[in-house]
Amino acid sequence: MGVWNCIVQPTWTVEQLGLPVMLPRAQALRRTEQAQAIANLLRQCPAEEFTAAFSDLRALLADDSLLLQEAPGLCAWHNKVHFTPVRTPVCQVLLTCHNALEENRFFDPQARVSFKYDHARGEASDFQAHAQEDGKAEMWRRALEEALGAYVSQHYPKGLCSVFIKDTAMRKILVACIQASVSKSSPFWSGLWKSEWTFTLTPSTSTQVTGTINVQAHYFEGGNIHLTACKEVTESLPVSSRMQAIRAFVKLVEISEGQLQAGLMEEYQRMNGTYLKAFRRQLPITHSLIDWEKIMTGRIVKAPTLH
Repeated sequence: MGVWNCIVQPTWTVEQLGLPVMLPRAQALRRTEQAQAIANLLRQCPAEEFTAAFSDLRALLADDSLLLQEAPGLCAWHNKVHFTPVRTPVCQVLLTCHNALEENRFFDPQARVSFKYDHARGEASDFQAHAQEDGKAEMWRRALEEALGAYVSQHYPKGLCSVFIKDTAMRKILVACIQASVSKSSPFWSGLWKSEWTFTLTPSTSTQVTGTINVQAHYFEGGNIHLTACKEVTESLPVSSRMQAIRAFVKLVEISEGQLQAGLMEEYQRMNGTYLKAFRRQLPITHSLIDWEKIMTGRIVKAPTLH
């Protein structure tokens, strides 16, 4: 069973950013208010535009000390929330809260290494061996990551997946994360697709699977349209063997994400004649944009009078 919703946001408002509508020069923001406004802006920033937004804020604020104070925590939050991929010759893994260690270190269970990650620079370093349990849960985790990796490579050209083991008091849970993002600065759009799935290891003949799929799209040519879609999935899968359960799990992921994509395509067609049409500036009868700069700089010539 799946539930999904779609939100189209034409632009950010000053109220959403936590800024006052009118800000006279005599009422300058205090540093705490500036820090809150920066945090609100960067938390709403699309995944592939964080660096550009941070640079723009740095130029506008002209207060490096405040930005350097807020940057580490915001960058770390942004990377873990958006499943930032790390691709190095040593390992390929997503940054999430499930593989975070202390002091900005993360681990890759597939490569069995840990590393330190500089969130501001986007660089991984100080790779060290990371012990991983070789029990039944690890066999499930490796088999699931291999099967899910084949699905991701087939459907997402720049996608990456990671599977982690989460221990609870009663049982072990496999957490599978998928991320694919793209940024096209010249066509003025960016997009992010991410999903998180939990697969409970139980001795019974069935298991509970839950998933959350999030999609973001940002179009910013002559405007600012931000689309966000979310789908939640809850299913019970039969378990007769490890390979059978994993195949059923990957099939469930494929069907659920395919349904969301189909729903988005239908929504795009619907929005094209409603919301998006309303956002566009209506063209004149010539169906071409008016060159306002040319009109403003052109000379007005007085027409001769005919006698």
